[in-house]
Amino acid sequence: MSSKKQSDIQLSSEENTQVEAVFSRYPSISQQLHSSQDQTQIEAALQEPFSLSEAAQISLVKSLAKANTVDAADMLVAINALSPQKEVRKEARRGLLRLEGAKIAPKWVAPTSQAPAVKLSVSNPPRFVQGFATQSREEGEIQVVLNWEYGYDYGEARICGFLLDFWNDGVKDFYMETGTKRHVENHVKEMRQQLANVELVSCSLAEAKRLIDEALAVNDWHKTQPAQDYRTQLPLLQKLIFQAAEPGTDNGQTFVTPELEEQEVVANFIGAWSFGDYGLAYDLLTTNSPARDNLDRDEWVTLHRAWFDEAHPTRMELGFIHEGKPKQSAIWLPGGRTSAQNNTKILEVGWSVELLETPLNGTIKEMPMGTAINKETGRYWFWNNYTLTREQNVWRIQQIEDEGAALQGLSINELQNRIKEYEDAIDAAIKTSERDTETFIEEMSWRLGQLLHFEDALIAHLPLDYTAYEEAYGRAVLTGNPERIMVYLDRIAQRFPQQHRADTLRRLGSTLAELAFKYDERQLGERHRHLLQRAEEVLQEAATLDNSTASYTLLGELLMSLNRNDEARATFLRSRELLDKSKPDPKTEAAIEAGLGNVAMRQQKAADSIPHYQRVAELDANYPGVWFSLGFAHRQLGQMDQAESYYQQALAQDDTDVRTYSELTAIYMQRAQADKAKILLQGAISKNPGSANLHALLASVLAEAGDKRQAVQHLEEAERLDPESDFVPAVRQQIAGSRKRI
Repeated sequence: MSSKKQSDIQLSSEENTQVEAVFSRYPSISQQLHSSQDQTQIEAALQEPFSLSEAAQISLVKSLAKANTVDAADMLVAINALSPQKEVRKEARRGLLRLEGAKIAPKWVAPTSQAPAVKLSVSNPPRFVQGFATQSREEGEIQVVLNWEYGYDYGEARICGFLLDFWNDGVKDFYMETGTKRHVENHVKEMRQQLANVELVSCSLAEAKRLIDEALAVNDWHKTQPAQDYRTQLPLLQKLIFQAAEPGTDNGQTFVTPELEEQEVVANFIGAWSFGDYGLAYDLLTTNSPARDNLDRDEWVTLHRAWFDEAHPTRMELGFIHEGKPKQSAIWLPGGRTSAQNNTKILEVGWSVELLETPLNGTIKEMPMGTAINKETGRYWFWNNYTLTREQNVWRIQQIEDEGAALQGLSINELQNRIKEYEDAIDAAIKTSERDTETFIEEMSWRLGQLLHFEDALIAHLPLDYTAYEEAYGRAVLTGNPERIMVYLDRIAQRFPQQHRADTLRRLGSTLAELAFKYDERQLGERHRHLLQRAEEVLQEAATLDNSTASYTLLGELLMSLNRNDEARATFLRSRELLDKSKPDPKTEAAIEAGLGNVAMRQQKAADSIPHYQRVAELDANYPGVWFSLGFAHRQLGQMDQAESYYQQALAQDDTDVRTYSELTAIYMQRAQADKAKILLQGAISKNPGSANLHALLASVLAEAGDKRQAVQHLEEAERLDPESDFVPAVRQQIAGSRKRI
């Protein structure tokens, strides 16, 4: 009987009464089944339900399936085995599956002596079929999928999926799905298609248990809860996985992709070491690496987690990675050099991380020595040399050497010679025009990075040599890293308070402000505010110390960036008063006037800003942004002709500034000069074809002019160039709105 037919069955009132009567007695019928000793007694116990009509029996079975009791399950087993009606047996089986999903299993089985005669069909216990996992351990996450068969004739299947995060979330996500074997097989195929870009490997139940245990240890360590669905299904998972009688073999797979190149291995090791994924870090070492310190994996992880809890490493940054030359062996072997080069690599790596000093540093064998420390942020800079070898056909780290510490053992003369070698190499690279830009930048990066470690070692030998600090500061400036620049300026300010102090404080204050704005105020607000406060204090000290135009100008710019406009204006005016009239300084005066103009604009005093900007233009016609600022001020005042003229001068100064094109376009569209705007933007795009904003601007103009086809083309190009653009959706909405008006 089909489900459609079943739903159409209507029982008479008499049949309903009979079904209710039998249903009310199902617990006692179940007890009779348990006390039955032979088939005759079993059939006698079922005589009353079997005397019902087929439709009534089906109705009874459905009621039993909803009872959610073991007695009901026992009765359904008997009906499924002995009912003479095929549709009743099928409905009883469906009822048993429903109860099994509710974790209710029958307890009644036929007596052993009667098994051949009764031939009861019972639900089989779960049987593990297959498991697979993503080879993505180096990313800090693994997806594990496990599959079991169960039920009558093993016709049903259950699939469990785990998303395991080894950095913080542990068992991050979980799902379970049951269904027919075909349904689950199709589901697995879909998953494999979705994970086509990630290599999948077989995973035994024992290996899955190890991975899940490791993820749960992360939950325990970070005091985070495993996924809610996982916790809900934990009783069942205990039986399926953690208490499995035959979990299979754990072959010790690391689930790290074997495709990692040497640099990726090292970068992942440092990242895992800094983020607290010490299982991965351990797995990236060779089996006999001294860095393992003769500890097994669990011991090594436990030791490092204890250190992590005190040191709190965070915000790791890679500085440089450079392939070094393998050390030459004193013994010559035929083919030995080529073989060693193919199977051994040395990578010189500069990196840094923020951490707290702790006595446990001494317990970590591979803990390097920081050659420079930023006391404001707690960042340490290291230089390690990593020796990698091929182990089981994959790159792993054999040796970790602390090159930064080794440099401290060189003599002053040796360090100065090394510095001179690097300086000569940098000069030669600069003079060589044949090198491509990428190669040049890469060489400058690692040479400057290593030079700073040489300078750190030299400073350790010459702690009272002012020149050594200034040279280190100069190298740091070339790296463009304000956090490292601060290290040397702080030391100069502290150790040489009488030498060029005001100048040192100005440089330090500017660097502090630059570093403060590097941090996202929403995420690191306290640090952002602290650095700005210190920058203000340092610049105030500089201004008090030398009462100079330079100090007050820098202080005014800082106050303006903090939206303290009245204070900024007063500071800029003080700076202007201090100008030495006998020694004109157009550059400094232009900076002061630009600051006063910017403050006026911030205070919505466009008219007051114009004289300041005009003075800037008189002093330096090429001062960045001065013509745009004049144009913008005039547009704010509604003086469109003057604004257009200044914007044209701004384009002559810088034809890549999208702001200027946007402003001119607004003026032309306001004048109903769409053709003029279109010509402007088409010319701009010919010079800057990769500008998403210019394409979007042109799309807006074309849409307004009624050329929807061209508008859509340029909008699509803008979206291709910058999928994250905020401007594109606004233009798209404009185009859609114009279509509705038509």
